[in-house]
Amino acid sequence: MKKLFLFLLLMLLLAGCKPVEENTPEPAGLSIEPQLITCPDVGGDYTINVVSPNGAWTAAGTESWIRVTPESGEQGTTEIRIKITANKESAESTGAVVFTCGDEKVTLPVTRAAKAAPYLRIVSETEYNTPKEGGTYTVLVESNIKWSASSNAGWAKVDKGVSVNDDRITVTVSAATTPEETTAVLTVKPYGEGEEAGEQTVTITRGSTDATSLSVDQSSIDVPANGSSYTITVTSNAKWHVYKTWDMDWVEFTGATEGENEGSFGISVATATSLDAVSGVITIEEVRTDNYPSVSVQVAVSREGQPQAELHVTPTSYTAPASGIVFPIEIECNYSWTVSVSAAKYLSLSTTSGDGNAIVNVTVKPATDENEVNVKVFITTSTSFGYEKAVVNITRKGLEPVAPEPDNEPEPRFTAKPFTIGNEKQAYFSPGNLQYQASTNTWRFALRQWSYIGEYNKYISDTYSGWIDLFGWGTGFHPTWSYGYGHSAYYSTFRDWGTNPISNGGNGMRTLTDGEFKYIISYRDNWEHLRGYGTVNEVPGFILLPDDWELPASLTFKYTKYSESQLAKYSDNVYSAEQWQQMEAAGAVFLPAAGSRYGKQVNTFPNRPTGIYWTAPSESSQESRTVMSFAFWEGLKFDVNTDNTPESGHSVRLIRDVNQQ
Repeated sequence: MKKLFLFLLLMLLLAGCKPVEENTPEPAGLSIEPQLITCPDVGGDYTINVVSPNGAWTAAGTESWIRVTPESGEQGTTEIRIKITANKESAESTGAVVFTCGDEKVTLPVTRAAKAAPYLRIVSETEYNTPKEGGTYTVLVESNIKWSASSNAGWAKVDKGVSVNDDRITVTVSAATTPEETTAVLTVKPYGEGEEAGEQTVTITRGSTDATSLSVDQSSIDVPANGSSYTITVTSNAKWHVYKTWDMDWVEFTGATEGENEGSFGISVATATSLDAVSGVITIEEVRTDNYPSVSVQVAVSREGQPQAELHVTPTSYTAPASGIVFPIEIECNYSWTVSVSAAKYLSLSTTSGDGNAIVNVTVKPATDENEVNVKVFITTSTSFGYEKAVVNITRKGLEPVAPEPDNEPEPRFTAKPFTIGNEKQAYFSPGNLQYQASTNTWRFALRQWSYIGEYNKYISDTYSGWIDLFGWGTGFHPTWSYGYGHSAYYSTFRDWGTNPISNGGNGMRTLTDGEFKYIISYRDNWEHLRGYGTVNEVPGFILLPDDWELPASLTFKYTKYSESQLAKYSDNVYSAEQWQQMEAAGAVFLPAAGSRYGKQVNTFPNRPTGIYWTAPSESSQESRTVMSFAFWEGLKFDVNTDNTPESGHSVRLIRDVNQQ
């Protein structure tokens, strides 16, 4: 027996060592929740969760009354909407939505109930007794069709005429206006289909009023001087008539002057013929056939007198440019008016008469000479209610003088030698400062390096026929912008002047950046010996010499160092026009001290000449506004600094890169 026991134990141990097979579940497939839709005959909206662990899926309804949104989705869980439209048939209908993911298909059965038989019933009270003051009542309707509600009495009003299915009707009963008890019938019946449901009625009985009631919708009327027409509504439960006081000949009745119960009458109020206001009373009185006193109400009518004549014009003065202009005169007047001028040869008017508020456009003719002219425009109103006169003083400027052009000047040309403006960068300076003529939209270079416009820059305008050479910052696109004040937003973007075609210089030019100007002045080889103050043809300015400078024979040049700041002056180097031709042929550049302009005020600083030249923005800051300036009266000052007034007018000298030649 012991051996048998050991044998069995051994067999059990061996059986326990047998490897156990893992029970690996099959991957889950396409599933939906819920898995069945049963809807009533009116249809409905249902939300289905689609779980697709194996990839994208599609869904489609088997019947046209089953609509699926969306009809496809990606792997994962997606919520879709299934809309079932109403059943119009008397039989139950079935269908399905089939979901597909690869070879997998899942079907969602859909059952829609048959259309129910039409019914219409009132489930609240069908009879109401209301007091004479009226009231508000609610009628409850149960139905499965579209239905209408109406009342046969105007004093019992329903809040809706057509509804569908279960709903409620609010009935508003107004107060009684007659001494008899009255009855209204509210009828609810099928609207369109479902006539077999029949109609339902609600009876409303309203109590009677015990006394005469009489009221009007307005107890007083204020009439303007020009008169008007009005309608007065009467509410009553009796007959009534109207009459006015004996002194109201300025009021006439229009239409009937008597009525019964609710009604109305009209009045026409004539226009006032004086400055005085008038008033009177209209009485609405009950008509009785017994001995009881009549009930009456009154309407007070007041009419204003005509106002005094008033006249206001804007503006009262105007300054027109020499080029002429059209501008408006705004007239505010309460009567008719006329307009005339003191000198018609200088201007014309869009109209010479009118009535009430209006605008008269004045066309100022262009000037033909330099003389300034003054013209008066007279606006007059004259009536029996007063006399008023206004004057607009108009000043037209004369033609602006133009700076004289030099005679027999040669065609300007770029500098003879290049200047190093940075590492491995060289450029030629333009022949002179940049100039612009607005009347012809023409750009050019000054005919001499020392030439500048000066005081004539104050005539800057969009139509000026002379030349200007002091520009706002970056106004290469709108060169005359800078004659206005307070328009800093115009200068937020730099537009290089060199992008414009220049009549005597061609294309391919640009403005030096602040860094390039600094490099020429203070960083290129031998820079201390290649700059200095000077006077050319009696014009003070600043001189720059090219990198490989060779001084012409018989001429001298004194360069300016920082250590000589208190000694530097425009008399350091003085050249005649002929001598400067030799300097220019050797490659020298002269920047005249052309002053500056703010608005239309030009500062040439005759006792302390100053030159200010715009630079282009650096690559690191496209909105930086900097200038290269020099002025010996402040000691040695030629440097590049920030300028926070972009609308200021400064000089512009362009360059052409060597690689553009």
